[in-house]
Amino acid sequence: AVHCHGDQAAREAIEAGVDSIEHGSFLKPETLQLMKTKGTFLVPTLMASEWIMGKIDAYPAVLQAKAKAATAARTEMFRNAVKLGVKIGFGTDAAVYPHGQNAKEFKLMVDLGMPPIEALRAATSADAELFGIVQNVGTLEKGKLADIVAIPGDPTTDITATERVSFVMKEGKIVKNTSQ
Repeated sequence: AVHCHGDQAAREAIEAGVDSIEHGSFLKPETLQLMKTKGTFLVPTLMASEWIMGKIDAYPAVLQAKAKAATAARTEMFRNAVKLGVKIGFGTDAAVYPHGQNAKEFKLMVDLGMPPIEALRAATSADAELFGIVQNVGTLEKGKLADIVAIPGDPTTDITATERVSFVMKEGKIVKNTSQ
C-alpha cells in the first residue's frame, strides 16, 4: 500500500507494482486507467477528508487550502474511478476521525456514484482480495470463517443501514446481538 494524494507518486508506485493506492485525491483519469489495467486497488478513505472538512476552521489557512483542494479533487477522482471500473477497497485513515464511524464511508461512496452493492463488496470481497485472504473471508461460503454482521433493512436500497449493526459474528462466535 502506498499512501499518497499526488498523481505522479501514485503512477510511479503503480508502475512499480504496488497493490493499492490509499487516498489518491489527485489521480488523473490516465492513472486510474493504469490502475485498472494493472489491477491496482484504490482505497479512497473518503471519510477522512469529510471529517477534516467538518472541522476546517480549526486548521491553519495553509492547511485549509490544501484540504479543500484535496477534497474537491478526490470527488472527481472517485467518480472517475467508479466509471472506469477500478478495483476499490474500503479503508480508513486511522486516527483522523473517531473509531466507530467507519460505516459512514459507505454513504460517501454511494453518494459519489458507486452502486450500494459495490460499496458493500469494497468492504468485503474486494478487501479480502487486496489482503490476499479470499480463501478465509470476504464472502459467505462453506469452509470460510463465519464473520457476519446483520443490520436492520436492506443496504442495497438504504446504505445507511450499515450504520446500525445489530448482530456481529466473528469466526462463528456471536460477539454482539442487540436484535433480540
